[in-house]
Amino acid sequence: MLTFIIIPQTISLTTVWGNLDLIIENLLTANIPVATALMKLLVVWYNGKVLKVLFIHVIEDWMNPKSEREREVMLRNAKIARILCISCFCIIQTALTAYITISIIVNSQSAKTRSNDMQQIFCQAYYPYDAGKSPNFELTYLGQYIATLYASFSYSGIDTFLAMLILHLCAQLKNLCFALKHLVSEVERKEKMTFRGELAIIVNKHECLIRFAASIEKSFNIMLLVQMLACSVQFCFQGYQIISILKREHEQLSLPQLVFLIILLISIGLQLFVYCYVGQNLITESTKL
Repeated sequence: MLTFIIIPQTISLTTVWGNLDLIIENLLTANIPVATALMKLLVVWYNGKVLKVLFIHVIEDWMNPKSEREREVMLRNAKIARILCISCFCIIQTALTAYITISIIVNSQSAKTRSNDMQQIFCQAYYPYDAGKSPNFELTYLGQYIATLYASFSYSGIDTFLAMLILHLCAQLKNLCFALKHLVSEVERKEKMTFRGELAIIVNKHECLIRFAASIEKSFNIMLLVQMLACSVQFCFQGYQIISILKREHEQLSLPQLVFLIILLISIGLQLFVYCYVGQNLITESTKL
């Protein structure tokens, strides 16, 4: 990602400085998304031990004995996490496929006219060699594609993994709230020592969930902030780019370009929705408890 996308595109950014349209195209095409994906990978690698502990807690929660109602709550949130994961992955891969289609169409047209100058690599960037000459063009194109594909997996996979952890936490909070209500409703029927023992179990579980949430916040709050800012900037840049293209009378959007822009907007909006959805769920369940 650094070798084929981030560093070459950052160098290319300095050559187009002063042209707002080219700057936005440079940042929006791959620079911001790939840099964000790389940042996520580094954060996950740095917090690998924390993630291991959190994952062990999730496994223990599934292995521990539970009522049918508690299991249904956990399964429902797990299914929601799976739907979010599949949706994010499919939309991002569809956007990537649409962009590849556009690139192939342009390069096919240039091949028919035998014009190497019109050939476009996957992402416009600066390289210390002639990227338009074969086999440099093919190798550079392949390297950029692999880097972008890897970044797309990292970009969506880490988001949905954290969403899964938070939704699991929400399910545990909901089950804990139900257990507390059930304990209070049965207080008159239980012996004093039995009541204290069950209450102690609930308190210990609550403290464990607090530590679970604190670990996520401490390890990934900066990453989530950068992700939200990056999505907001991308959304604004994409809107500006669409409006600018529509206002140009001499430039018409092809169908693949239109599909790519629409899917990209949906993808950015879905990333924002995932964070807002799981965050609101966490606030709701913690407030109820």
